[in-house]
Amino acid sequence: MAIKHPNAQEFKEMLAAKKTFFADFFATWCGPCKMESYVLDDLDKIMGDKLDILKIDIDKEPELTEELDVTIVPTLLFIKDGEIASRYSGFLPLERLQARCEKLLGNEPPVEAAPEENYDLIIIGGGAAGLTSAIYARRAGLKTLVLEAFAPGGKLIKTFELENWPGHKNVSGSQLAYDIYEQAMALGTDYLYEKAEQIIDEGKQKIVVCENNKRFAATAVIIATGTVERTLGIPGEMEMIGRGVSFCAVCDAAFYRNKPVVIIGAGNSAFEESLYLAEFATHVTILARSDKYIAELITQQKVKDNPKITILPFRESLEVVVKDNKVAGMRVLNTQTNEEEIIPANGIFPYIGADPVTKFIKDLGITNAQGYLQVNEDMSTAIPGIYGAGDVCAKVLRQVVTATNDGAIAAQSALKYIRG
Repeated sequence: MAIKHPNAQEFKEMLAAKKTFFADFFATWCGPCKMESYVLDDLDKIMGDKLDILKIDIDKEPELTEELDVTIVPTLLFIKDGEIASRYSGFLPLERLQARCEKLLGNEPPVEAAPEENYDLIIIGGGAAGLTSAIYARRAGLKTLVLEAFAPGGKLIKTFELENWPGHKNVSGSQLAYDIYEQAMALGTDYLYEKAEQIIDEGKQKIVVCENNKRFAATAVIIATGTVERTLGIPGEMEMIGRGVSFCAVCDAAFYRNKPVVIIGAGNSAFEESLYLAEFATHVTILARSDKYIAELITQQKVKDNPKITILPFRESLEVVVKDNKVAGMRVLNTQTNEEEIIPANGIFPYIGADPVTKFIKDLGITNAQGYLQVNEDMSTAIPGIYGAGDVCAKVLRQVVTATNDGAIAAQSALKYIRG
């Protein structure tokens, strides 16, 4: 197998020649794409010359990207005899990617070694908080498992640039995510791509039940599952997610190059992402419920100084306008005049807050009314041996630096519990 970087014409020639290959549509600015590139390097070493990998930069081949209906990066296309056999959007870990490639070639997928079932500590969530917990736990000699359903790094891989990480004037979110992940792995952390469905408290032992009823046991568990973005709950939104409605400007900004976009929200995320989107879009319109914005003042000033960004206060979102199966705008209500308006846009980015990922532990009685984990100063919950870390916890400030703080404390507390 070889990793190639063909242009659109060369790609189409391979299709016409009825070739079988694997294609990765990526962007240089995309965090999950960068994480996937590390996986592709490993796949190249494992599979030898069995299959060609084609990497297509969507910024260099926009027409091909649109022609193949690639609207999310990374998008992975598995092509057999010149036809798209299947596609996958998002980060795909090595073992799953290798299995799909072997299947594409007509081979039996490799049999993965069965993961161990018993650990000192299980960490649910592979973001900044969870991975920091793993680093501290492994340094203390704990047999540690991290369970993560998506790409390692959590929201870091959706963050273009951080300007508040101590010691760096600015740092790439995806690079920081990979650095933390690599450090945790180098220490011998077990890492599985699994979604936790339930935690069973058996006193001295906790059982984490995952999809397909896979079970893992540990003396202690750290929950670091973070939050998920809220939706607007308006007509047209759910149908167009991934096709014009996005929750990640860093992931999808290039799809709206030279096109107008709308952002909904008045906090840091909305204002910060508007500045990033303005580098691509013809114009960015921010819709806010009032004229009281909660973004940091320095960020507000940057937005106001940007000629490509307009803030419209007192706007209530009513409907995502769809035309020819594509986002065409946003229908809104001006709550001051009580008049409806159509804001033209090809992309809609809601930044209206997030909810904790805690449904899988709702029966344990360790969350508050909003679903956030209730933790003590040592990150312990009301159940001995279960801890929280990061954005999933009820707290004042949700930032990467506070997540890593939580992760370190949670791991130290878990260590004392396990050895106590």
